[in-house]
Amino acid sequence: MPYYEITHSYPLTDAQRQALAQAITKIHVAAFHTPSMFINVRFIAEDLAQSHAFVAGVRVTKTSNSIISYVRTSPTRTKADFDKVTKAIEDAWYSTVGKGSGAGAQQHPYLREAPETRLHALAMLPIVTAREAGFAIPVAGEEAEWIGKQLPVFKQLAASGDAGFVSLLSELQAKAGV
Repeated sequence: MPYYEITHSYPLTDAQRQALAQAITKIHVAAFHTPSMFINVRFIAEDLAQSHAFVAGVRVTKTSNSIISYVRTSPTRTKADFDKVTKAIEDAWYSTVGKGSGAGAQQHPYLREAPETRLHALAMLPIVTAREAGFAIPVAGEEAEWIGKQLPVFKQLAASGDAGFVSLLSELQAKAGV
């Protein structure tokens, strides 16, 4: 359902990518109760020498780290909710890639972090509609009804050996005894 795309010119290790993907998943699940199977995180390494970034119409070759996500919205998901999620994700970025919460953590990240590790932009964009794994995604806040309706197919997919749906059923059982 949510799709997070991390574009980075700062080279990330496999461990850093794993830590960021896990942190984003945990943050999103806690905030919006989305089953973790439907949280997608993609990393795109950007070569500064091949940069096609422009600011004020001028090509720049500075560090360009950003996280853009596509999320479901609803009247129950306020700007404050999304602000809290983006702040938690920004904190996860700096804990994983930058100096984190050590000395100077109250200082603006552009004042405490090395230029190459700075997170330039983090945005959450609304999804009008989407399909994932062959399913139309539910309206935010209507996940329980949607899961109930899709459960027979989820069970068939799990029985066929689809690891993602085996994991989904396990998660759903742990949360609600489905």
